[in-house]
Amino acid sequence: MRKIQFFRKFVAHIQENTIKLTFSGYQINHRMDFLRFLFSKKFLRHFLIAIGITLLLVWIVLQSLAWYTKHNDYIIVPDYRGLYFSEVQVNPDYSNYQFKVIDSIFDFNKPKGTILSQDPFPGAKVKKNRMIYLTVTSMVPEKTTMPELRDLTLRQAQSMLESAGLKLGRLSYIKSFDEDAVQNQFFKGRVIKAGTEIDKGSVINLTVGMGAKAMVDSLRVEDQEE
Repeated sequence: MRKIQFFRKFVAHIQENTIKLTFSGYQINHRMDFLRFLFSKKFLRHFLIAIGITLLLVWIVLQSLAWYTKHNDYIIVPDYRGLYFSEVQVNPDYSNYQFKVIDSIFDFNKPKGTILSQDPFPGAKVKKNRMIYLTVTSMVPEKTTMPELRDLTLRQAQSMLESAGLKLGRLSYIKSFDEDAVQNQFFKGRVIKAGTEIDKGSVINLTVGMGAKAMVDSLRVEDQEE
């Protein structure tokens, strides 16, 4: 019985190995056939035809997009800075563009209504009817509050005027023991009180004290003249 069982196991083992060898041989033959197909003239011919068709389709799509978007049809943005916005709007030379004011800034050094900046910048290449975004000087000046300058030194008063957006105008020295101290503040020839709202960029004139020494010298000159 033991010999019969051993013989059966031996036969089964041989059959199993035979099947494995047969399957491995089939895989090797299948791979070889696939490699021969890849390098065959028929495959290469169809592969090149597929690549040619793909490149042709890509070229057609790109040409269609260029025609639809007018890829090479652009114009150069002029420089509008320093021009009046009202003039730019009605100028026929600028009819290829649209304009939109996105901000207005008061600048007392620039004429009211002039263009300060633009987007896109001058020289940019854009399509026809492109929107140009502009920043212009405000037609209405911003308001500011007049500070209290009396009894301050001239340097302090000048610093406060600049902080408030105002300009220092004419200085008039008067007799006072407070040397270089502001005695009064004027706007358009009249005394202006602290807290009054005025336009930014307004000119403020000041009267300033001469100081004790200057007053004594002045009195001596007057006595000599008498």
